[in-house]
Amino acid sequence: MQNAFILDIDEQNIQQVLQQSSSLPVLFYFWSDRSPQCQELTITLDKIANEYQGKFILAKLNCDEQPMLAGQFGLRAIPTVYLFQNGQPVDGFQGPQPEDAIKTLLNKVLPNEDELALTAAQQLVDEQKYAEALPLLKQSWQALTDHLDKPRSDIAFLLAKAQIELKQLDEAKATLATIPLQDQDSTYQGLHAEIELLAQAANSPEIQQLQAALDSDPNNIELMVQLASQFMQVGRHEEALALLFAPLSKDLNAGDGQAKKALLDMLAALGTTNQVAATYRRKLYTLLY
Repeated sequence: MQNAFILDIDEQNIQQVLQQSSSLPVLFYFWSDRSPQCQELTITLDKIANEYQGKFILAKLNCDEQPMLAGQFGLRAIPTVYLFQNGQPVDGFQGPQPEDAIKTLLNKVLPNEDELALTAAQQLVDEQKYAEALPLLKQSWQALTDHLDKPRSDIAFLLAKAQIELKQLDEAKATLATIPLQDQDSTYQGLHAEIELLAQAANSPEIQQLQAALDSDPNNIELMVQLASQFMQVGRHEEALALLFAPLSKDLNAGDGQAKKALLDMLAALGTTNQVAATYRRKLYTLLY
């Protein structure tokens, strides 16, 4: 059965398919009805193509019907399979091959799940859908950095941008702190400048008034909760959590439980994937147990 990723090749479409290999790997399959080996290989290749659902193109060239076209590839045997990427053959084989061997060949050039997540995240960032992009960016940043055993600054820049747009300024600072010196370019400087501008804007007159009042009455739990709530609204999450954790480290029932309730509410609002929240959850856990 033919579909968008399983094609029969002729002189009319071969150039177009070769051009497609710049964005998708193309598996060129040269076959003939006269070759008994092709029967089994055709079934295997069709099965893999349908399983991978468009991650590569299976391009079939019937050598009996297109002998001149097949001759341009300098075939020495049938069946033959060439793997094309960016318009050039990068691998291949002759004769029948087991399914696992063909998948191994394909997986060398196909993007893995983390790279696909990064591609999806990049699209979401381009569409300014930062909340949707954030978990995908965290996933790909962690996984691809671990895989390469070195920082992926390009992903870190995207992650910091999403965090800044979502007013997660402490998290954005932490992300940028992982950027190695050699990658601290104009993009890095620009993101730092955005954080500084937002931090200045986040220091509202109301926050300043609450801070002054708390300085005059440093044990006032009600003022702490009010100031922490203001910090949360402008993305100063770590300051908010630290402010409420301080009295709890001395008395878990500080303010008749008001501080603990406010802290738990803020941790819940930040979610389970927030790094700053995870740190304060662990700190609170050590106090509770």
